Amino acid sequence: MKLIEKAFRRYDARSTATLISTGGVLPLPVIAVLAPDTLHPGGLAPLLVIWSFIATAFVITAFRERLSDGEFAVLGSFGIIGICGTSLILANPRPGIAVLALVAVIPAIAAMSPSMPLVISLLALAVTGATTVLAVTSMSVPAFMIGIGSMLGVITVPVFLVVALRRSLEATLHRQARLNGIDPLTGLFNRRGFLARVAQLLAAARVSTGWVGILLMDIDHFKQINDRHGHLAGDGVLLSVAAAIRETAPSGSVVSRFGGEEFLVFCVARDEEELHALAEQFRVAVAEANPVTLSVGGVCAPLVTSTRANALATDTVVSRLLDRADRCVYRAKESGRDRVDVVSMDPIVWRKPSDKSDALDPVMRSTPPDSLYQLFSRRPEDVVDYPRTLDD
Repeated sequence: MKLIEKAFRRYDARSTATLISTGGVLPLPVIAVLAPDTLHPGGLAPLLVIWSFIATAFVITAFRERLSDGEFAVLGSFGIIGICGTSLILANPRPGIAVLALVAVIPAIAAMSPSMPLVISLLALAVTGATTVLAVTSMSVPAFMIGIGSMLGVITVPVFLVVALRRSLEATLHRQARLNGIDPLTGLFNRRGFLARVAQLLAAARVSTGWVGILLMDIDHFKQINDRHGHLAGDGVLLSVAAAIRETAPSGSVVSRFGGEEFLVFCVARDEEELHALAEQFRVAVAEANPVTLSVGGVCAPLVTSTRANALATDTVVSRLLDRADRCVYRAKESGRDRVDVVSMDPIVWRKPSDKSDALDPVMRSTPPDSLYQLFSRRPEDVVDYPRTLDD
């Protein structure tokens, strides 16, 4: 059992399916030798040629472990030709039709890949090969038409089902991953949702004003609300504060619930004075609409992109900004709460990700093919990392 599990871990789903399909026909020459009347006269030599290719495909797949699209296109094309050839050299037409139906396997395996040109090309080749074989072996035009209709269904339906299921799974995972970046109470981004968009936000700030601004807001005496009035009242305050912050936030900024009673606004700022004025707007808006106040800490800095070795990675940039903003919040609380404390920093030299996909939301990135073992051994909760708390 462990040996089988280890083997399944080595190969992705497409390569495993290729091994199973090619391995199943490896005993074919033995059957032909034991029962030579199953072949047309002179059919053993072509059968051995076809078998040699199938054995080669099996060995290549076994050693490669993960076939590229190009490799699978070559092996799949010759596989379809081999299946059609085997169907033609069988003496009995019934086994011949059964073997011909195997051409549906290769396009269906190809459909595990997101490469639609690969799927369509192998599907077209399978349909062409099946049509040719039926045209040669059918005894009448009606028999040919019936055979073609049946074979088209046998070939195309599995491909359609695999493509539909794969896209449905991708859409479900994409939707769930986005939900994982949303705070379920307030509807704002949570910490994970914010961090997933940091590179995009920094790039946007760099091409606009060249300055980046972060405001960290903490509700004053929030614990007392929970203690005196209960957590439902606390949730109501959080919803009301979140609404006020969302309505006040300038266009293009990103608002997130960053902790239990902390909110974060990432925005483009021209200088410290502009960020301070924006922080005051948030403080006043919340105080006017809620029975609570905010202590606001903010930091802004010029952003410079560079490829030099001393340039900071994205996570380091965020860490420095948040650390400074947190200290500003602390000073605001020390000064009596319901205060704003905003400072500016020296220019930040940011090393922009070289790969464009690094600046995208991670849920939009394509993932490498899973092994067959991973596909069937995962529990539903293993597919998506669900947030454990409201605070994330």
